[in-house]
Amino acid sequence: MHRVMIVEDEFIVRYGIRSMIDWERIGLKLAGEAANGKEALELMEAGMPDILITDIKMPVMDGIELIVKVRSVSPDIKIIILSNLEDFQYAKEAIKHGVSEYLIKSDMMPRDFEQALLKLKESLDTARKGQSAGGLSVVSSEPVYKEKFLIDLIEGHISHEEEGRHQAETLGMEQLHSAILMHIILNGAEQGYTEKQSAIRHAAEQLWNEEHWRYELFPDKQGEMNMLCIVTAKERVSGSSGIGPLRDQADQLILELSKAFGLLATIGVSGRIVEWTGMKEAYDQAVHAAKQRMFLGGGRVIVHGSDEMRVPEVRAEQFKISTHQIQSMVYAFQTKELMEYLDGLFEQLAARRDVELVQIVSLELLMVLTTLWPDVFNDAQRVLHLKKQYFDELSKLETLEQSKTWFMQAFEALMQHMNRMYHSDRNNIIKATQYIQQFYHQEISLQSISSLVHLSKNYFANLFKKEVGESFLEYLTRIRIEKAKSLLTGDLKAGDVGGLVGIQDPKYFSKVFKKITGVSPSEYRQLIRENDENIPI
Repeated sequence: MHRVMIVEDEFIVRYGIRSMIDWERIGLKLAGEAANGKEALELMEAGMPDILITDIKMPVMDGIELIVKVRSVSPDIKIIILSNLEDFQYAKEAIKHGVSEYLIKSDMMPRDFEQALLKLKESLDTARKGQSAGGLSVVSSEPVYKEKFLIDLIEGHISHEEEGRHQAETLGMEQLHSAILMHIILNGAEQGYTEKQSAIRHAAEQLWNEEHWRYELFPDKQGEMNMLCIVTAKERVSGSSGIGPLRDQADQLILELSKAFGLLATIGVSGRIVEWTGMKEAYDQAVHAAKQRMFLGGGRVIVHGSDEMRVPEVRAEQFKISTHQIQSMVYAFQTKELMEYLDGLFEQLAARRDVELVQIVSLELLMVLTTLWPDVFNDAQRVLHLKKQYFDELSKLETLEQSKTWFMQAFEALMQHMNRMYHSDRNNIIKATQYIQQFYHQEISLQSISSLVHLSKNYFANLFKKEVGESFLEYLTRIRIEKAKSLLTGDLKAGDVGGLVGIQDPKYFSKVFKKITGVSPSEYRQLIRENDENIPI
């Protein structure tokens, strides 16, 4: 019995669908229901349905995103989409992903709905019979089958050319003689990949001239679009299947996406493909070329193997970023030195032309920023908002130059804030030193003293050293030893003096005392007494 799942955010609609059909009578089983795409995917972990009935517009995860995700793992699933008349544009996009039926909610009658289900059940039964007979009896015309085939190729799941030719023939695709793969990256972080894919499909339909190159559009598993451009038979016969016409059309595609949708596109172009199993290498080439927009700029076509793709030789020394050095310069208010350091850092990245290295360094710099702000900002909500803002802004950056400018501005803003705080927080350091001078004999930690003056531990430690000229621990120890020197002029035992100034361990007290004064407590007492005896009465 075929399993059916209902995905609809309105309970009353879900109830209506359940109630209007006698599921057992028509040979179907209602396997579950969900209020949005995310809930549906969680249910599917226990088992995929054979038929999915889904609304288009839903909170959390809409129907189009759900269809894309379900198709990637179960291309044979049958899908019925439900929509309101005014949402037909969304429905058209869903149809491109291979839905089987489209029903308007307001027009949906029990008889029509049942007929649609019976039609899909018959299709599923036919497919099962064909598989049990040793192969596919019916070649599906749904685009998802081609997309799955092409995704399998770029993922390297099809390694034998004979298998690739057989699947292509089954799907009605011509034999591959000469082709190029293009990887299309769009800006616009505020838009989902469904909208971006739709924009690329629309632009290609509007302007692509198939006189020289036919095309197949398909997304990869990251949601980015790829265009397999296949040389036409006419072009092969003429012997002029150069990349020139293809590059011209790619330029036109970029222009159309900019004019019609306001999207900046970068297209990476692979080397030539002569057999289906070459798709994986071509995909890697096209992706690598497209990612070079980080160094070459976006809104252009970048061809694998071209002169601009050649990376200049650099010394093979280990690249290292010092987060400790950056933090030290920030706390020391060394703005000029920090800007020079960041400038040099990005110069090295530009020379290496390594996209992954740029991403790693950007992440490290971001971690420094997000670690420092809580140290100097008491408003936790504003810090959280700032972190979200950072991630949002970084996601929109496309080039290395943009990243460099962004990080320099972000660190400069941090240091300006710290500079303003410094002038207001200097009094807190004075309070801290006064407290230490009065309560040196008690247990005082960096955490307790910074909390006392309402500053973060790290910020207090750095501000204290800048203002006093020595670290908190150095200052505390010095004060304790000065007090110990006074006490040693009396009759107290040297071992007891340490406890009276806050250093409970006699051995440790003796060690610290000698390190600072050059002599042990006992030797110091003896020296003081000798000096007193030599003073004339």
